[in-house]
Amino acid sequence: MIRHLFKLIWNRKKSNFLLITEMFFSFMVLFAVISFVLYNYHNYKKPLGINYQNVWQLSFRSNADSMGQSKAIQEQMMQRLKSFPEVEAASLAHNNVPFSFSSWSMGVSYGNKESVQTNNYEVQDAYKDVFQLSVDQGRWFGPQDAAALHASVVINQVLKDRLFGEEEALGKQIKVDDSTSYTVVGVMPHYRADSEFAEEEPALFRRINLEKAKPDQLYASLLIKVKPGTGVVFEEKMVKDLSRIAKDWTIEVTTLEKMRQSKSKLTWVPMVAMGVVCGFLIFNVALGLFGVLWYNINRRYSEIGLRRALGATTRQIRNQFVGEVLVMATFGLLLGLLLAAQFPLLHVFQLSAEIYWQGIGAAALLIFLLAIVCAVYPSWQAAKIHPAVALHEE
Repeated sequence: MIRHLFKLIWNRKKSNFLLITEMFFSFMVLFAVISFVLYNYHNYKKPLGINYQNVWQLSFRSNADSMGQSKAIQEQMMQRLKSFPEVEAASLAHNNVPFSFSSWSMGVSYGNKESVQTNNYEVQDAYKDVFQLSVDQGRWFGPQDAAALHASVVINQVLKDRLFGEEEALGKQIKVDDSTSYTVVGVMPHYRADSEFAEEEPALFRRINLEKAKPDQLYASLLIKVKPGTGVVFEEKMVKDLSRIAKDWTIEVTTLEKMRQSKSKLTWVPMVAMGVVCGFLIFNVALGLFGVLWYNINRRYSEIGLRRALGATTRQIRNQFVGEVLVMATFGLLLGLLLAAQFPLLHVFQLSAEIYWQGIGAAALLIFLLAIVCAVYPSWQAAKIHPAVALHEE
């Protein structure tokens, strides 16, 4: 039966070419969209390594007249913030805070190994408390590191694996941009600050020592961890008090939750757009399948009547038309598989092969389900044809 169906469709390949082509392109579009969704889903399931709830970012812009007093002003602001009972922890940082649109990368090397491009973060000791960071190897840096011969750094597991592999990282000397040496004092299991849907990248944390900073040193961001339930009333009071200290400075306040939502839109919007385009394409293919089956039933009325007269059951008639659609889908999928299989084999876009194979399987399954759904009603109509009526009309 299956061999007969393949032979039947192959003999009609010219009339079915357009439909097979539509299924091929539908499979490729589904494969692309599903792989993109799976990639983001796999990343979303991975731990962030940070707790951004109730974390606020204060952004500063100073005028030229007060640049020489930036260090002193920031010290006073830190003291004032720590005096608020609503503030649990506070840390200065650069603009590349979690979920921001700012980044700072540099090359990090160890021994004779090739330099690894790494995200660089300069933060204070309390940064760990702001985001409730976990350090499973070694420790976070603190005041005891101020007198160290080489400045202390904390790295994440991704950077540790790329630099040291199975070798122990604690206490080792690494070089940043092939010049300054740092001592690794801690390794974090995870730190994924770009987006919930982004892969984890190498990260290195350097300690801000405000006491040794230059008078005009300005750290453009200040992160605070506030108590749950703290809202607009405290924000207004805080900004008013800080504005008295940093006169003529511009202070803007936003929450990490809002920043997370803004960054997530960069992933959600393309996924929704691709889903709409994919859905429109699949709908048109479904209409084509339905129309072809309906046309075949009307054109092959006498053939169906003759088969029924020779003893074919309604189930056999129904299975034949469903089988023909599945065979056409198979031809389209075979062409698509030849192309889609190159993605995991060639590691296109540097994605894992698992994502591509899952995308191929899910896309193929959806195409077969679409073919079956579109063939159910027309094949049921064909099975209802009475042989006497069909032959009489012929």
